Amino acid sequence: MSTNTLKAPATKTRGLPTKRIIPLFLLKGERLAKGTNFCDFTDVGDPVSQGMVFDAQGAEEIAIVDITASSENRLIPSAVINSMITKCKLPIAAGGGIKTVDDARECFHAGADKIIINTFAVLTPQLVSDMAAEFGSQSVLVSLDVKRNEKGDYRAYVCSGTREVETPLLELIEMLVDRGAGELMVTSIDREGTLSGLDLELYELLRDRVSVPLIASGGAGSYDHLVNLFKTTDCDAVALGKMLFLRDYDIVRIKSYLLGRHVTVREA
Repeated sequence: MSTNTLKAPATKTRGLPTKRIIPLFLLKGERLAKGTNFCDFTDVGDPVSQGMVFDAQGAEEIAIVDITASSENRLIPSAVINSMITKCKLPIAAGGGIKTVDDARECFHAGADKIIINTFAVLTPQLVSDMAAEFGSQSVLVSLDVKRNEKGDYRAYVCSGTREVETPLLELIEMLVDRGAGELMVTSIDREGTLSGLDLELYELLRDRVSVPLIASGGAGSYDHLVNLFKTTDCDAVALGKMLFLRDYDIVRIKSYLLGRHVTVREA
């Protein structure tokens, strides 16, 4: 395994970078949706108006993924990205159906600051290399959906969590980072939408081995879930869905609570 991707186990004292709080928008049609374990989706509003809310509250950025784009063989609508950037000052990371450099370019032209690639990053790793060469690694966010398989091993799953990837998870991540992924967002399929807490074991495993910024996603449902994530795993960011959309939490109060527990965040 190459040494430029792996590192010694984390000591939990990597300085005091600010932790990012990222609202995660799942786009289904023209509306936002939230589900549980990648199914049973509920409508949670309009992307532009919700983006304005989180912008005002002091989120670091917004990640928006069109969850039906790949299955419908199309790209996340440029109009949605453009509408959001005209009303929000926040950086936008956008994904959904991106499978070529030209697809990514269309998203950037619409106003996206980063592109998010999932299934096609795994099935066609050269795509990561091509996008990093064209746009820079800092603009390429690879999203992986992960769960334990029947043997109890963590594995990535593609095609909306329906198809297991044979490559061991750490080997897969090393390969994607070597090809130019500048950031990873890892979603626990088992925890996604459950509000039962993040999979700390998963993120400890990854944080100790991977050098790029790591975004945890799936399962956050309380202030202390976030405190435990940042203090136990030293992840760089957390992507929040149901906790923001379906429970009485907002970015201002989340950041205030984290600051009170000595987690370094940018004040809202």
